[in-house]
Amino acid sequence: MNKKILTTLLLGTSLFGGTIFNPLTVNAADNINGVVTTSKVTFLYNQDGKKITNRALAANTPWFTNKKIELPKVGTSFQVATNEFVKASDVQLQTGSAANGIVRTKSSGALIYNYQTDKYVDSSNRLAGSSAWKYNRKDNFDGKTWYQVATNTWISSDDVSDGITIQNTGTAQISYAPASGTTLFNGLGPNKTDSGQRLANGTNWHFSQKVIDWNGDSWYEVGNNAWISGAFTKIKNTSFNEAAAKHWDPNFGAVKVTKNSGVYSDSKFSAKQTSQVSAGTIVEVASTVQEGSTIWYETSNGGWLPSTNVQDISVKRSAIELNGKTKSQAIEAVIASAKNQLGKPYVWNGKGPDGFDCSGLMQYVFRQVTGQNIGSWTVPQETAGTRVSTNQAKRGDLLFWGTPGASYHVALYLGNNQYLNALRPGTNVKIDNISNSFKPKITRTS
Repeated sequence: MNKKILTTLLLGTSLFGGTIFNPLTVNAADNINGVVTTSKVTFLYNQDGKKITNRALAANTPWFTNKKIELPKVGTSFQVATNEFVKASDVQLQTGSAANGIVRTKSSGALIYNYQTDKYVDSSNRLAGSSAWKYNRKDNFDGKTWYQVATNTWISSDDVSDGITIQNTGTAQISYAPASGTTLFNGLGPNKTDSGQRLANGTNWHFSQKVIDWNGDSWYEVGNNAWISGAFTKIKNTSFNEAAAKHWDPNFGAVKVTKNSGVYSDSKFSAKQTSQVSAGTIVEVASTVQEGSTIWYETSNGGWLPSTNVQDISVKRSAIELNGKTKSQAIEAVIASAKNQLGKPYVWNGKGPDGFDCSGLMQYVFRQVTGQNIGSWTVPQETAGTRVSTNQAKRGDLLFWGTPGASYHVALYLGNNQYLNALRPGTNVKIDNISNSFKPKITRTS
């Protein structure tokens, strides 16, 4: 285990590089997982409590520690290398491990805690209710998950909302998972842990609710605190109402049936009608296609509905968090990430990193930079930003081809009439020029 985590000035000869912690046989030690930061030039001690005189640690430098121990004549100390310790009073312990993400407080707000040696202490201050916070460290302690949102400023999972809970029930079929299956998690969002179970493609699981977490990912509860990602599923709903439909979903849209309608086996009026739906029914939509002047909506339960018989339920994704970057920094980082994919093959439904379809490429590069899900296909992606006219497109905007609500292609605008895209089977990710013969109709500002 490497001890030094940042380039650090050592006074005297260093023995830390590549040193391995060895088990101690003196005094009782508490195993911990954290980082101690020196508050001043800090002396080192051996396991007998004797000062090491030929070197010290520079001030304001961080060091891994895996043990807290009581040393003779020194007191509480932290191990920073084999048989080398620092006094607790000379350092500040930072517990947990590095992690990045966003948490949102519950409506009642969140208590702020400070970590002190081996416990979290209530500071009596609170963060505002329903506010979003970026965290840089995470810890599991006393049966809770803890998030550091500023220097030694922690909030607990008791006060954190995982996302927007949607009253929606049905069956999730695992359909797009890797050969090893999709992971069954205990919990969801930033609180999730791997249960060790994998669910195979083709298996069906009843879900009792859906949550869209603050990164824009969907989760389905298929058991007591047992959750699966919506990224690998086909969904058949048993209950799905208008309130549920008005929440943005990265994988689905929704329509309201305006008059009694047949459900067609294909996206054309000549196709067989397999069932009927009544006026007022809310239907989840898995994909769209335009045939002439008619938009056809593929329902998550199977079959197609024509736009002549339904009304689109339009929802907008909440603003994308920029992961600590300015907007201009995020745009340039997205473009750089997209250019790194140049030359990779078009793969239908490809989400990367080895191959992409058009929407999978956009989803991938935005997630790489922001950690956020902008949607798994073009229609949810249409709502990830503010719509502007195509002649107002700016570098980093998303360009869409097709009718709003039925777009069939998306690309990243680079400026100077150029865009980066994964166009169709047989091509690779490339940069093209906007032309009159293939011109986008929708632009969303990033």
